[in-house]
Amino acid sequence: MQSVKALRRWLVIVALLRLLAVFLGYFNHTKFQTNLFDNSPREVTELCGRVFAIWTLLTCALCCICARNPCVPSIYGATFFSFVAALCFFLLELFVYQTVSWKSALQPLIVAGVSTLWMGAGWNYYTTLSLDLE
Repeated sequence: MQSVKALRRWLVIVALLRLLAVFLGYFNHTKFQTNLFDNSPREVTELCGRVFAIWTLLTCALCCICARNPCVPSIYGATFFSFVAALCFFLLELFVYQTVSWKSALQPLIVAGVSTLWMGAGWNYYTTLSLDLE
């Protein structure tokens, strides 16, 4: 069960990092202009910051719920999908829309990439643990 503890810790760390993004989105959208969407800062409005914040808050809640019980397939799947969506979002912003630079996209891409790989590779292991616990 050591790997379950590791996944839980990772999800809590990610949730805490996401809370910082929620705070910035609601109270300091200019940080998104200069630190994240640095190639197109004019496209980041206060509304964009708030929308990004509420989306991030939802994914933060998913991480916390999954950290509580990663063995429930529906919770695990929703959390896994949130990382896939984040990975796709930042890859599109980097390569297609070019609103972010490599420097600003690196941290979210690492977190989303590691999480996607970890949760994807561990799907059968973590979701079948619930059957063993019953």
